[in-house]
Amino acid sequence: MTLQLHELIVKEAILTELAGCTKQEVLTELIEALKNAGRLTRSDIVLQDLLARERKGTTGIGQAVAIPHTCSSAVHQPMIAFGRSRTGIGLQAINGKPVNLIFLILGRINGESLQLKILARLGHILSMPGIIRTLNKLESPEEILNFLKAREESLGEIEMPEGMPSVCVVGAGNGGLAMAGHLALIGCRVKLFNRSEERLSAIKLSGGIQVTGAVNGFARLNLVTTNLGEALSDVELVMVVIPATGHREVARMLGSHLTDGQVVVLNPGRTGGALEFDEVFRQLKVPNYYFLAEAETLIYACRITNPGQVRIFGIKNTVPVATLPAYHITDVLVAFKKVLPQFIPGDNVLKTSLSNIGAVFHPALTVLNVAWIEQRKGIFEYYHEGASLSVAKVLEHLDAERVKVAEALGIRVLSAREWLYQAYGVAGDNLYEAMQANKGYRGIKAPNTINHRYVTEDVPTSLVPIASLGDQFSVPVPTIQAIIHLASILHNRNYMAEGRTVEKLGLAGLTVRQIRRLVEEGRK
Repeated sequence: MTLQLHELIVKEAILTELAGCTKQEVLTELIEALKNAGRLTRSDIVLQDLLARERKGTTGIGQAVAIPHTCSSAVHQPMIAFGRSRTGIGLQAINGKPVNLIFLILGRINGESLQLKILARLGHILSMPGIIRTLNKLESPEEILNFLKAREESLGEIEMPEGMPSVCVVGAGNGGLAMAGHLALIGCRVKLFNRSEERLSAIKLSGGIQVTGAVNGFARLNLVTTNLGEALSDVELVMVVIPATGHREVARMLGSHLTDGQVVVLNPGRTGGALEFDEVFRQLKVPNYYFLAEAETLIYACRITNPGQVRIFGIKNTVPVATLPAYHITDVLVAFKKVLPQFIPGDNVLKTSLSNIGAVFHPALTVLNVAWIEQRKGIFEYYHEGASLSVAKVLEHLDAERVKVAEALGIRVLSAREWLYQAYGVAGDNLYEAMQANKGYRGIKAPNTINHRYVTEDVPTSLVPIASLGDQFSVPVPTIQAIIHLASILHNRNYMAEGRTVEKLGLAGLTVRQIRRLVEEGRK
């Protein structure tokens, strides 16, 4: 993967007339321009990191130019903003004179090596004769961007730093395209695999994925294929980003192709994903030494906008990840350090599985709003209007059963109300009040059909395993069983038989002590 400096400049963040007069005012102005362009969400964190870097020494380089820069946890890909001040700003340049031109360079946490290459490229361009004089004269953002692009043509592309992992992304849905696009744009060698050709044709034709939103750019992929053997060859990370109902089939497919040391991560595992994968691998007698992990939730909020195009609305700040067995977590996190530092260690796969909040909010809320969904085709506020006081009472009972099952296994998980407070900072005396107080849910519409993954995926891979564990350890789960039963009636299916039971997870007949030992130490 290679790039050029002009590709990193955000046109909407080219400000030809800066209003600020001080260093902090100007930096805030440029950061806010990036935020308004949809490239940043936590501008406060970026400003804090940037000012901390500025305190270490001036970034004014002379010739009335300053290049403030930092690597921040709130930045998901390298980006550049440009500002011009006619009057000049005191930024403590090395020659003591005011600064007129400011290039703000932001990079990802752990992205210092690439940032050095970007700084070197910018320095090279600024040293060309007449560059600074012309930048002070050009009027529009388009003229400035085109001028810099033309001057960079003779320099070729910036080589990405070595040491970035090679990745196979399994799945070309919303999350798969977001994952493949993001990782390619930050310098990973990425292969994209999908079981069917249909979703790959547009990507093959263009050679990559157009990504917009929190991450932006055209992500060139190394391979786009339906051949799993080719996709898995010479890769370190295998990111499985598919509906959890496909995990068992994909585990069977992966089994014969895995090589020693590859890291397989389910994004997410829902409830019991890693256990199901591991049981399939055990039955297949997979001989290779692999690392298996599951994320508690998908790191991206994203949607495919057109064939080969995806929009990333947001990237979560932290996502717990656990391995099976649990002691492999240090090996897995080393692999992620350079690419997804948001992944943090979870206790074990029981904790990540039973912390699956989608099990609480998705199936019951959809089933209990079936009439409204059928009549209104989803045109209502799903989490606000759909979660009436009475519906929220049902969700609260279902959630309490999930927490009780976790307790029976010696696991402490957050209640849905506690999770809302942790994730969104909202509180209430009950779940209804907390959900209504959550502004983050505003504008989210309901599914437009009852035949939706909130039922077809979340019932068999979230509610069924919780109910099955409850049955094995004598924890009553009547609300969960009722929603499974109603969903089965609505779809004329037997979700309890189809879903992830303790038998399918390889847990049938095991005691709590044996299950805890299994997730901590692996199958013997």
